[in-house]
Amino acid sequence: MKVPEYAQPDILRYSLPMQPSEIELRLTTEADAYIVGNLWPAYVHDIAQYSGTKPNAHGVLSSDPDCREWPGPGDWWSKPGVLFPYLVLADRQPAGFLLISSGPYLPSQDIDFCVHEFFVAHGFRGKGAAARAIRLAIASHPGAWEVVTYPSAADPIRFWRKTLPTCASAGITETQGEHPWGTKVIWRFQSGVPLQ
Repeated sequence: MKVPEYAQPDILRYSLPMQPSEIELRLTTEADAYIVGNLWPAYVHDIAQYSGTKPNAHGVLSSDPDCREWPGPGDWWSKPGVLFPYLVLADRQPAGFLLISSGPYLPSQDIDFCVHEFFVAHGFRGKGAAARAIRLAIASHPGAWEVVTYPSAADPIRFWRKTLPTCASAGITETQGEHPWGTKVIWRFQSGVPLQ
């Protein structure tokens, strides 16, 4: 299977002399949505340790007992300019995805952007790939942001606490409590700083 070519305006690139040496975010289209779909089961499996989701009778990690196949990430490709389904590439290889929502797809009305889903495969973790991908995305979408995670997610909480101060142009607030997506740790901040 050939990896699709992408148009230059949809590529955000961050290069550093480390492994992986280059991180890119590519805005995906319906033509290459299958790559995000292929990574989706690994993401769902990863977050199941925090969400408590278990396989149903059909072997699918889902709270829906009738679900027979991986449902995938949904219809992220139907609203360009409002939903931003990015593929994370490390040295031009798929390494994960980042789904950013805005407009009517936000969980709260007093923000401009939200990290809806974020996943970097295990082979790319601990090497700066995730932090560089987040910095690229946030710098490319200035405004009021919200990021949430599960209160039991110790590694993601450490990641966000370390990474978000390098992205915010103003102070970051961190709270824990009820959110439209359940009980979460919630970070809010204003973006607009250049990449460091």
